[in-house]
Amino acid sequence: MSQNPPSRCAPSIAAPLDLLIEMTCTRERVMIDSALLAALSDTDGVQEVRLWRLIGEADGPRFWILCGLQRAGREPPIVADQLPDDERDPLVLSSLPSHWQCFERAEVTTTVQGERHLLLLPMAGDLHTAGVLEVCSSRPVSDSVRTLLACVLRVHGNYMSLLDYSERDTLTGLLNRKSFDSTFLQATVVDAHRLYSVHDVAATATAVPERRQDGPRRYWLGVIDIDHFKQINDRFGHLVGDEALTVLARLMRSTFRYDDRLYRFGGEEFVVLLSAPDEDSARAAFERFRHAVESHYFIGIGRSTVSIGFSDVRAGDTPQACFDRADKAVYYGKTHGRNQVCSQLALVAAGELEDNMKFGSVELF
Repeated sequence: MSQNPPSRCAPSIAAPLDLLIEMTCTRERVMIDSALLAALSDTDGVQEVRLWRLIGEADGPRFWILCGLQRAGREPPIVADQLPDDERDPLVLSSLPSHWQCFERAEVTTTVQGERHLLLLPMAGDLHTAGVLEVCSSRPVSDSVRTLLACVLRVHGNYMSLLDYSERDTLTGLLNRKSFDSTFLQATVVDAHRLYSVHDVAATATAVPERRQDGPRRYWLGVIDIDHFKQINDRFGHLVGDEALTVLARLMRSTFRYDDRLYRFGGEEFVVLLSAPDEDSARAAFERFRHAVESHYFIGIGRSTVSIGFSDVRAGDTPQACFDRADKAVYYGKTHGRNQVCSQLALVAAGELEDNMKFGSVELF
């Protein structure tokens, strides 16, 4: 009896299957990218793998941003906000012409830079996942491996799209309330490990290197509320109100950094989880956004403003406890003039708010 010839990928089928299992066993996007980078760096001859994503609205300025880096022999991959600040600065499209050609034509591209062979693979997707995977090797990658990598990237993109469907707000494209708890808890575990040397399994698994030599970053939670939004809906209608929410989300994406987590909790309430070295830096980030909104002309409405309250993320925090602190700060801002940024820490120091810390069901004064 004759037998079918073996598939050309049969000898190496275990590795890509292991990669697919590794990628799809988590819902954390950073971990998915990390698994992808780690697996590709194991390919024979590969020296470095870089994950580039496009940021910016489709009808506005767009930039490249480095979202992951894996060098051969180094573990684990460096992803997202673990990268040094000078590696995370956005680059104009023209600075990586071969990458743009690869993405625009949606085709695998190869180029040679001295003794370095670059393989560029397009990553299809929306505003959050589109980009290019750059594989640097000491020799050309074989056609069979190129085909295999392209297939793996398609699976990666499909899985990220499924996550978007379940974790993003339909109207604005921002993350939804459902996805908030897991990303918040991941941040607080990292902070607890850094500040208090909390040695547990979760902390060890998610510990990250400091982003600057001059000190670690901390996490901050901001609550953003559109001023007089009910009046906007009542006066102009819900369709115009929805358009204002969409524009606000676009302003958030263009003002905050790529790795800042941006959420819409519902109605006119938005949330930002960002990293910054200190309170002044966090305030400056929120002030930039407040000014961007104040300066923007909303079609059908005119000018609008936002009130913002923010709090530091503390070791042992629950998502609700931290949100409540920031929410009290934004409420203070709305009842004391609106169109301002209020720090919960500053308000407590001034005696304007009490600092109630909650751990589980216990409230500490």
